[in-house]
Amino acid sequence: MAPFGRNFLKARLKNRSENKDSPPGKEIQVWVCQEEKIVCGISKRTTCSHVVQALLEDHRNVPENQRVLHGETSDYCLLERWKGFERALPPLTRILPLWAAWGEEKPFIQFVLVRAGQFAPQSGKKALRYGRARARSKQADPGPGEYLRSLPIERQRRMVRKAFRKLEKIRKEKEKKPQEEETIDRMVQLILTQDQTIQQQIHRMRELDLQIDCMERRQWEEHRPPEPGWASCPSLDLAELVDDQELQEDPCTSDTIDQLETLVSHHLGLIGKLSHDIDMELLKFLDAESLPQGATASGGYDPEEAAQFEELRRELEESMQRGALLHAEAAQVEEELQHGTLVLRSQNCECEHLAGQLSHLSTGDSGGGPGGVAACKPGHTEGMDTDSDTGISSTHSQDSLSPCRKTPPSQGTEQ
Repeated sequence: MAPFGRNFLKARLKNRSENKDSPPGKEIQVWVCQEEKIVCGISKRTTCSHVVQALLEDHRNVPENQRVLHGETSDYCLLERWKGFERALPPLTRILPLWAAWGEEKPFIQFVLVRAGQFAPQSGKKALRYGRARARSKQADPGPGEYLRSLPIERQRRMVRKAFRKLEKIRKEKEKKPQEEETIDRMVQLILTQDQTIQQQIHRMRELDLQIDCMERRQWEEHRPPEPGWASCPSLDLAELVDDQELQEDPCTSDTIDQLETLVSHHLGLIGKLSHDIDMELLKFLDAESLPQGATASGGYDPEEAAQFEELRRELEESMQRGALLHAEAAQVEEELQHGTLVLRSQNCECEHLAGQLSHLSTGDSGGGPGGVAACKPGHTEGMDTDSDTGISSTHSQDSLSPCRKTPPSQGTEQ
């Protein structure tokens, strides 16, 4: 083994001035005779025996009457201490990789220079007092240094590699814990973001369903074939048709049920009036048939009366067709009334649920302060307003049957 002198390693006291240039390399603190020294110029190839040699050479500079360490380099070894545990390092152990492998545990590591046959250094009178006892115990129970020196070099290397593997495993486990915590935080954020996205998509799907229903209803009304006698019906005027279209386009207003009931009662009145007219026409027709028979029996056939009878028959057939058409329209209006009632019930439930959530949020945020939610009055809010406190758009309130919007009744239904 090539000797390492002061050109390679240099030991100095920790509290000594550091103004002088230190040799290149790393530094490691070693305790020698209850005094902390710093070994400079350590590289990745420096072993424990090199550090011991540098410390002994530095100790030889002390006067002879103050020297405590006597002997060769092979008589000493480095002791590694960590939280109450001690281990003697083999002479061929590379000190710098071992020091770097401890990672965050470096503040708890101490290297102590001891004799190969003992754990703790002793000096002065204490060494003289227990000299003989140490000599006797050395033969009976050899220390860790003697045991390691007695092992083959290959086995010493395997022990050092095993220690390095354990230290690397400890370091990886410590690095793995913060990574797992970061992964859990990312998963929680991802779940919250996905929940918000799903809620937005559900709300958008509901809006699209309502729009599709309205478009299908309009498409069906546009492509519905006209019934015979619709244009010539004298009992249906333009105002009633306009009211019908308004009710079909906006079935979600608060007074839809009243308007539909008024329209149904109006149609029922027209049907009753038409049935009465049909009965009167039938009576007239029967009376007219009885009269021509008597006239023909007494005075012969009259062509003008026959033409009147044919005209009355045609009018009677047209009246019957109009009655059937009105009956079909009344049935359709009843179906629409039932559908509108179901829609209003479901939307009223949703409106109550949203109102409860809104009141809960307002009481939790301000407790009735000036920033609370104001009560909504009929006729004072428009279709595209936005609540300043809650951020709920009025389009959402229209879908949920907000009582804030009220459609004025049409003139046709009031008549």
